[in-house]
Amino acid sequence: MKSDSDPWAPYVPTSADPWNLEKVAHLHRRAGFAANWQELHRDLKAGPAASIDRLLHPPPASQKFQRVADALKNIIESSGSGFMSAESLSPLQSWWMFRMTFGSDPLGEKLTLFWHNHFATAMSGVYNLKLMLDQNELFRQHARGKFGDLLQAIEADPAMLKWLDGGANHKEHPNENFARELLELFTLGEGHYSETDIREAARGLTGWKPGRDTLLNETNEFFYDETLVDTSPKTFMGQTGPWRREEIFRIILQQPEAARYLCRRLYRWFVSESTVPNETLIEPLAIQMRASNYSIEHVVGIILRSQHFFSPAAYWQRIKSPVEFCVGTIRQLEPKRTPNLLPLAALNCDKQGQALFNPPSVKGWDGGTAWLTTNCTLTRINWTADLLNGSQTSGLKAYDPAHWLKEHSLKPTQAVESFSKLLLQNNLNPESAALAQRLADGDQRQLTAALQVLLQTPEFQLA
Repeated sequence: MKSDSDPWAPYVPTSADPWNLEKVAHLHRRAGFAANWQELHRDLKAGPAASIDRLLHPPPASQKFQRVADALKNIIESSGSGFMSAESLSPLQSWWMFRMTFGSDPLGEKLTLFWHNHFATAMSGVYNLKLMLDQNELFRQHARGKFGDLLQAIEADPAMLKWLDGGANHKEHPNENFARELLELFTLGEGHYSETDIREAARGLTGWKPGRDTLLNETNEFFYDETLVDTSPKTFMGQTGPWRREEIFRIILQQPEAARYLCRRLYRWFVSESTVPNETLIEPLAIQMRASNYSIEHVVGIILRSQHFFSPAAYWQRIKSPVEFCVGTIRQLEPKRTPNLLPLAALNCDKQGQALFNPPSVKGWDGGTAWLTTNCTLTRINWTADLLNGSQTSGLKAYDPAHWLKEHSLKPTQAVESFSKLLLQNNLNPESAALAQRLADGDQRQLTAALQVLLQTPEFQLA
């Protein structure tokens, strides 16, 4: 039985600490991409247990959503499997933006984004839309599952094999690229392995080779060739044996630091990136990670249900990434769906420095204050201006706040209060609140200007 002093004990509403709109919105910003008006009030009524269970165990996607998602996916798959540059990413980015914005599984998509950043793989090194699509589906399939299963799957993933030269790692000529990133970035972190461990891991991971349709031309398929596998003894992490890929992963996950490293990454993603968490916070999660055989759903469930998650230590302690900002804004405002809405949002994310499927390096995006550059801020301002006011150049229609109010049975006199609750749960500095209210006292054009004030506040840049 967990005590009340345990930060990971489940949050239970009390009269002093009630379940309220702020907590509902906080849950959806972290476990998804923000909640719309209907979702906010649905979960306010449902309470924390039912709301979190719905995120962990979402309903199936609607037939309409699935038809559109499949149609977008077919466009990507029909583009062929030949060489493509990073400039050809728009259809793939739009497909994923559609899933994040309109799908029934926001936590699944948020975890897919987490894994995309954790195992950062870029189109600029893979040059193939189909391989990037397949890797994204792999992340989605394993998003909530066992980390060990995901490790084995990503090591055999063709996009990753191309990205980190896994297909060139043979017993006669070991290639250490994947082994180095496996230990440094994917599982243990700096200081918890040696150069010898990298070399021995690389030897254990030998065996993959690319297919060929001619003597000189490689295909996008990879095959495991026993003749290329180094079966001789290796000493890895202090254990000696004829280790192969399965044993390499098993030995890594036996290291206590592997669970701690992953829990720190999950903490930064779901709780706070403004401070380095104390080990007294991380170790209980790491114990649960190991006890559950590295179940991501189990540990994420503990985080989302916890007192610590619903405390000031977590509120507004992350800066929205470009994807979180754009997808969240669209989800909250519910603008008219036009064919170019999501491609333009994806392009805006790219301009802010977060091009989906093309992270800057194997380290992924830095996140945090890296999203607060002058360029990033100006790009956000320009995109919200186009989203609200419309743009003939981009073909965006002007946002209609009166339509949103009518859809949710709200009066025009409730406009600023309602939009402030929707976007910020009234977490608004007095100056911005007063300016928004003055602007909203006029016509629809001024109400749109008030909305732009809300979207540009420092508070709205936080998750």
